[in-house]
Amino acid sequence: MMAKPYLSFLILFLGLINISANNGISAHLNSSQNDRIIRPTRTTNLVKIDGFLDEEIWQQKALCTNFITYQPTRGDTLPMPTRIWLTYDDENLYFAIHCHDSEPAKIKTSISQRDRIFADDWVGLSLDALQNQQSSIEFIVNPNGIQADILHSNVIDEDVAPDYVWESAGQLVRDGYQVEIRIPLRTIRFQAGKEVKMGILFFRKISRLGMSGAWPEIKPGEGFFTQHATVIYNKIKSPRMLEVLPSLTYNRNTKRETPTQWNKTEVNTDFGIGLKYGLTSSITAELTHNPDFSQVESDVFQMEVNRRYPNFYQEKRPFFMEGLDILNLAIIPHGYMMTAVHTRHIVDPQWGAKLTGTIDKTSFGLLTAGDEFPGYEWEDEEEKNLHPGKTATFLIARSKRSFGNDNYMGALYSGREFANGYNHVVGTDAHYRFFKNQQITGSIMQSFNRNPEDQTFNSGNAINFTHAYETRKLSLMYAFQHFDSNFNMETAFLSRTGMTTGWIYIGPSFYPTTRKLNWLKRFTPQFIYSHLYDLSSQLNDVFLSFLLEFHFSRQSYIMPELTWETESWEGIIFEKKIFNLFGQSQFTKWLGIEMVLGRQDRIYYDGEPAYLGLSYSARIELNLQPNSKFNQNFAGYYENFTRHTDNARIYEVTILNTRTTYQFNKYLFFRATLRYDSYEKKFLTDLLASFTLIPGTVLHLGYGTIHERRHWQNNKWLEKAGKFYEMRRGLFFKASYLWRG
Repeated sequence: MMAKPYLSFLILFLGLINISANNGISAHLNSSQNDRIIRPTRTTNLVKIDGFLDEEIWQQKALCTNFITYQPTRGDTLPMPTRIWLTYDDENLYFAIHCHDSEPAKIKTSISQRDRIFADDWVGLSLDALQNQQSSIEFIVNPNGIQADILHSNVIDEDVAPDYVWESAGQLVRDGYQVEIRIPLRTIRFQAGKEVKMGILFFRKISRLGMSGAWPEIKPGEGFFTQHATVIYNKIKSPRMLEVLPSLTYNRNTKRETPTQWNKTEVNTDFGIGLKYGLTSSITAELTHNPDFSQVESDVFQMEVNRRYPNFYQEKRPFFMEGLDILNLAIIPHGYMMTAVHTRHIVDPQWGAKLTGTIDKTSFGLLTAGDEFPGYEWEDEEEKNLHPGKTATFLIARSKRSFGNDNYMGALYSGREFANGYNHVVGTDAHYRFFKNQQITGSIMQSFNRNPEDQTFNSGNAINFTHAYETRKLSLMYAFQHFDSNFNMETAFLSRTGMTTGWIYIGPSFYPTTRKLNWLKRFTPQFIYSHLYDLSSQLNDVFLSFLLEFHFSRQSYIMPELTWETESWEGIIFEKKIFNLFGQSQFTKWLGIEMVLGRQDRIYYDGEPAYLGLSYSARIELNLQPNSKFNQNFAGYYENFTRHTDNARIYEVTILNTRTTYQFNKYLFFRATLRYDSYEKKFLTDLLASFTLIPGTVLHLGYGTIHERRHWQNNKWLEKAGKFYEMRRGLFFKASYLWRG
């Protein structure tokens, strides 16, 4: 009965959608929004997106002039005024923004890759196109017109990975800078009609001051989406939305066999195609066959030595990124489940299909894919794959109903089947805001598992709960999380099960107002306490931390942290004292620095038995931008470990990473990445030339090598010894074209 529950869960899921659509509660509009209603004038003239505000439509009265700060101070007036204009036609929404600056020579800007402008001055808008107060797309532009876009939702917060098709331009002028933005209606999801309401909020950052402001004001603890103004567009029809995305990927890889001989070159050429069709203005269907999921961007380097839990890497593959705001389930922040839907578990998808959208106040999503990776043929001296050629099938179904403000209730089904085994999870979650500055979020999940090898069955449950209170002067939060020992979720990034844990956070904020302290913008002492009970060992982990967070001008902050912790491992309780120092500053327009320094008691988990030692660590990142087109990044990480009992040095790791980027224009860049890992004895080179006309229409050409320290002895390689050999080399080419009909 449990082996094939897909159909039952799918019927239940579609029933939830139908019930919500036909018996929903009408949307609630905050009374505080009634005086923030915008009615743009429709234009029939061509609006040229060039950054020059010379069109007649931009000569009308501006929307507003003063933004209110939200970072690092809250509630102050941003020193530089901002003016905004809006218009629209049958196919696009248009925005023009003039950012005044009394010292225009100090404006920081760059010609850079998409989504790499956040150290610059920038201005943008958050558009809740469905006005359901559940999610929005943030469109951000720097003074050179370079774009960044962010998917923001009340489930996954902000995600910079998705890229949308829109147009922007910017110009530096004598009294600041100005930008123009065109957002095609085909890019966003909205509910067409005679009177279309959308939520909108504008924000701006002044880099040298390290200050960000917004209009309407973002008041802490009151909900980001509930504070959007309302913009009303008259008679917007559903646009025709059809996208076809063919792609070609070519890989050529070679591996060294002996000191004098390379093996036969492996060549792989893949052709894939994706199809996206707008069933309505708010519902989209997608199909893909042999999709191009090649990753042009390398994963951010992280330490992988002596780690109890695996490192988390973000999803970067286009098909999976869109719609994650709908598919994901609410979990507690900084918990042991980072996300309930981590699609990187679908390693090598042969096909995929997705349906996402909104009906009335109900959002829904369906995602299914076939993963060939578990069926790869492999074997070693100990074991081999017992199911070669088999494909794992994933199905994720989600429904979420909005009940006014940013409140919602939702349901989730997550399933994976492989060979004769399966993992099925059903869950529900909810978010409710009350007393203006307070909110609660919770979720419950139940898993059902059958092992494909021995056919054993088990089940388990999981609970997440968070309560948060936030004002300008005080932040309070506590959270509870429980995972049964048998709980399993194949689509989630889950670090640990078999435990119950809870934590509390207290953070008051102080804003100095005296002239002597005008360099200090905000001071926040913080207290964190957590307690974990392990269900198997019946031992307790306790964590107690004190932090002092100082915010200054020039995007600067410094935060010392002192922690006392007890951690149980293999039936032993270890006591640890930890000191960390975090810091960041944009010293000048061309130099920025980030750092983390630490002195920690640490467990060496691979010891037999495990033991305690002292570790020193440092991570420092320098970002140099001598001109608007050239960027040089240097990053270094160092960590060592010394055993307490005899002061023996167990390991020492140094990772050095450099990334050199030259951006010829907004479309074309060249990047060279070099990385050295002293522990793995590896040296990586990665060269990439990239052209992106719009997201989807791209050309990428890359070449990379890996050098490793090896010694050839008795007709086999000895690792981490001898001299450096070039062990692998690869050539990569990708071309894709996005056709929009």
